[in-house]
Amino acid sequence: MMDVAIVGAGPAGSAAAIELARAGKRVLIIEKKPFPRTKVCGGCLSGPAASRLTKLVGEGRELPGIPGTQVSFVIGSYRLACHPHGATRIIPREEMDACLANLAAEAGAEIRYGQAASLHRGDGDWHVVVGGERIRARWILIASGLSGLATRIGIRNSCRSRPMIAQQWVQPAGSSLPLLGSVELHWLHGGYVGLATPRMGDCVIALACDAPGDSGDSAWDRLRRLNPGAPIWQSLPADAPKRFAAKGTAGFPWIPDRLGDANALVIGDAAGYAEPYSGEGIGQALCSAACAVQALLKGGDVLNGYADQMRRLHARTVRRTSWIRSILRTPIVRFIAAQRPLIPRRWLASLVESVHIKGAA
Repeated sequence: MMDVAIVGAGPAGSAAAIELARAGKRVLIIEKKPFPRTKVCGGCLSGPAASRLTKLVGEGRELPGIPGTQVSFVIGSYRLACHPHGATRIIPREEMDACLANLAAEAGAEIRYGQAASLHRGDGDWHVVVGGERIRARWILIASGLSGLATRIGIRNSCRSRPMIAQQWVQPAGSSLPLLGSVELHWLHGGYVGLATPRMGDCVIALACDAPGDSGDSAWDRLRRLNPGAPIWQSLPADAPKRFAAKGTAGFPWIPDRLGDANALVIGDAAGYAEPYSGEGIGQALCSAACAVQALLKGGDVLNGYADQMRRLHARTVRRTSWIRSILRTPIVRFIAAQRPLIPRRWLASLVESVHIKGAA
């Protein structure tokens, strides 16, 4: 029997596997996709997220990606930049996933790629079925993102915010795009565009916006329609999504009504994904994994212990991200910024730094 079966080898699933395997637990990861894989993700890690990654990789070992050199907010005519001095990190998502999965295997976890898992209930607990094989595990961690596996065991989204959609692609870096190690967030009416340059010659473009209802618009189409005069469009080809094979996603914000059922816990995006805010999406995933590991290793009432840890740590990150999102998307803030830079620079800089640099776990 396995101590823990983990469904999904993304940042949350692999991070949990690393710590559990290092603690001597028998761990199995089931991942339906072959690696390396591409994901809709900006690949930016905030200071707290980069700190968690450093602990997982281990002191003295080379981290994937590159240190962050600058984070800039652009709101109308207002541009604010802060300099993280290497506290943040930019990592192509496929590189980060492969790094963590390899560390999990190195720690002793078994990984099965290219296999889809389903959950079935019997004798009061859930068990995993892969290709007709029933896998017995004391605990199951659902780290499969917003794919619907959590909803199939009765966990629902309790978030009342308007649903959002996102797109992401990689295009050649250029003079009008961020320099190597830099991140830019362009806040627009209805959403934002994020740009990050993680390596020479490549710039990651990530867009998110309020879902357009029944119109069928992509994030790109909706943001261009709502913000026809935004300067950011001058840096991106009009056919960018098609030319660079953009990928899309939907289903967030996601705040689950509970964090598990019987012997199954949800971690990663399924445990709470407030906003794909630069650095905090991956940060939320890594935080939830750490909370689950602590609850499992402590034992006792694991589900309640996990919920307590999430209220203490993860919910704080979600609240902070949602609060800053609300401020930056308030119409009066955007109106003032569009007229002239009247927002107090020191005040806004402290908000940027509170998310991207400070509060390292």
